[in-house]
Formats: sequence, structure tokens, C-alpha cells
Amino acid sequence: MRTTQEWSRLGGALILLLAVGATLAVFAPRLLGAAAGPEAEIITALKEVEVDGLRLAIPGADAPLKSQKLFYARITVAVAPGGQRAEAFATLDFDGTLGSTQVGTAGVERVPFVRRDGDWVPEGSPAPRLLAVVTALEARRRALQAADAAALGRLAGPGTPGVGGPEWEELQRMRPRGYRVEAWYVRLERDDAIVTEHWRLQGALPARPVDTRGQRQLSLTLHGDEFLFSPTLM
Repeated sequence: MRTTQEWSRLGGALILLLAVGATLAVFAPRLLGAAAGPEAEIITALKEVEVDGLRLAIPGADAPLKSQKLFYARITVAVAPGGQRAEAFATLDFDGTLGSTQVGTAGVERVPFVRRDGDWVPEGSPAPRLLAVVTALEARRRALQAADAAALGRLAGPGTPGVGGPEWEELQRMRPRGYRVEAWYVRLERDDAIVTEHWRLQGALPARPVDTRGQRQLSLTLHGDEFLFSPTLM
């Protein structure tokens, strides 16, 4: 028979082992990541985004951009001098939705990282180029819905003419008017994006109702942190 003192010592040892195990569970991944270097930590962080999924707020949109499928590949990491900032370059395959609009993308993504509280984390969005392109596309859709030439003009790159012509004039005359996008399929290049848009226009002209569907290709170019349309808005 063990004495009460012996049982007390065993209980204390068990509590100590549990405490050590909990500490290792918290800090071991960080220690292993630090030992492997920032490249391994940043790649792991992107792979965790694949598991968790993306949910990005798009300015002016009623719903967030949500991923259904997400995959980073060909990841390379460049660490800045000082070891507190880095950039991850990768290809990104994304399928998701923005409200009722299907969004698919493939191509180049560039994700800035910072070291915060001992961990490498995205400085902003884990998919900043995708976010910038969809932000521009949604702003254009809202401007077409409102037939707002000034709002469209703010999305035009240098040298891109404003809107005009028969298609624009017909859009302006419609009452009511609804410009809906059924899908955007985006190809992200280094400084450009090529988008295939599937759209539906519903409304009424003085002489007839309108309900048409179509497909168009749009080009955007990176200027600073935003994408602007070039050579045309429509």
C-alpha cells in the first residue's frame, strides 16, 4: 500500500508532466518552425489558409468573397534584410463566390508577410492581388448598374477612354436597369489580369423590354496597389 505522501508525490509528478506536455503542444510547432527558417514557416502559413479557407470583404459588395477551393503552389520566399518582413510568391488556384457571382482565378499571387509576436503572418490579405482585381470588377459592376460614367472613369487606367457608344447609350436609357455578373474567370499575370466576364442585363427601354446575356474579355493593369482597366472599360 502506498502512503498518502507517496500518492501526493505521484499526483504532483503527473501534474508536472501534463503541464510540460501542454507547454510543448503550444511552443513546439513554433520552435520547429524557427529551426526550419522563415521559408518553412511562411509556406506552412499559406497551407493553413488552404485548410481554413478565404473570406475577404470587398468594398461596396453585399457579401464577402468566399473560397470553395483554394490551392497555393510553386511557393518561393524572399526575406528582407533584418528578418522581419518577407514576400511569398506563388501560383494561386481559387474557386469561390461573391454573392451569386462565381469567381475563379489562376495565376501569380504575391503575399507580403511580417513577423509578429514570433510568428510569420500575412501583412494584409493572404491573396492581395485577387482581392484587388475583384474589388475593381465589383466597382465596375456597380457603376454599370447605376450607369455612372464618373464612377467608371475612376477605374480607367492612363490613356483609357471613358465610356460611350451605342451600348452605353442604351444602358443609360434603361428603366429599370439591372447589370448582373454570373461569373468572373481571372488569369493573374505578373502585373496584369485578364478576365472573362459572363453578364446578364435586364431592364426596359421605351420601346421594348431587355433581357440579354453575353460574355466579354476585360484587361486590367496593376498601378500601385490597385488594378485599373485598360484599354477599355466595356
